[in-house]
Amino acid sequence: MPAITKKDSRLRLQFLPNSDHSIHAGLLAVEALARRFDLWNKLRQLPGLDPRKDKRRGYEPEVIVGQLLYALCSGGGCLSDSEALNDDPLARELFRGEKFADQSQVGEWLREQSEESVTALRRLLHEFVAWVWQQADPRRLLHAGQCEVFFDDTQLEVTGKCFEGADFNYHKQLALSWQTLWVGPLLAASG
Repeated sequence: MPAITKKDSRLRLQFLPNSDHSIHAGLLAVEALARRFDLWNKLRQLPGLDPRKDKRRGYEPEVIVGQLLYALCSGGGCLSDSEALNDDPLARELFRGEKFADQSQVGEWLREQSEESVTALRRLLHEFVAWVWQQADPRRLLHAGQCEVFFDDTQLEVTGKCFEGADFNYHKQLALSWQTLWVGPLLAASG
C-alpha cells in the first residue's frame, strides 16, 4: 500500500474579528425544536396559564415561558438571566418580540401560577417527552442499548423561617427537596 499524505483542502479558512456575536447562538436549535413541536400554539391553549386580569396589557404566557426556556437553555440560572436576553439582538430577533419581560414581571407571573396551570404544563412536558421519543433516532435515547430510567431526589439545606415547602430531612436538617424522573436524557417528571 502506498504512503498516504495529507493534501491541501479546497476550503479557504479565514479568521475575522466579530463584534456582534451572540452567546445565545444555540437558541436557533431551541427555537427550531419548539416550532416543530408547535410549542408556542400549545402554550396559548393551556388552561389557566395566563393570570392577567387585563389581557390587553403585559406579556402573553408563551412569551414568559419562551423567555424562561431561552434563558435556561443558554445557561441561565436566575430570573435576571431571563431579563438579560434583552441585551442580545439575536435572542430578541429570534423570538420576534420587541422586548422580554424584566425579572420582576417574570417572578410575578411565576407566583401567579395555579395548581391547574402547573398541571397543564406538566401534561405538556409529558407530551413533549413522548413526541421526542417518537421523533429521535432510538440510539440517541438509549445507553448501551437500553432505556435508562433514573430517579433523583436533590435536597438543598436551608436556614431561616421563610422557605415555603421546606421540611426536615433524614439528617434532621431543614431542606427543600426536588424530585426528578429522567427517562433516557429527558426530564419526564418533577415535583
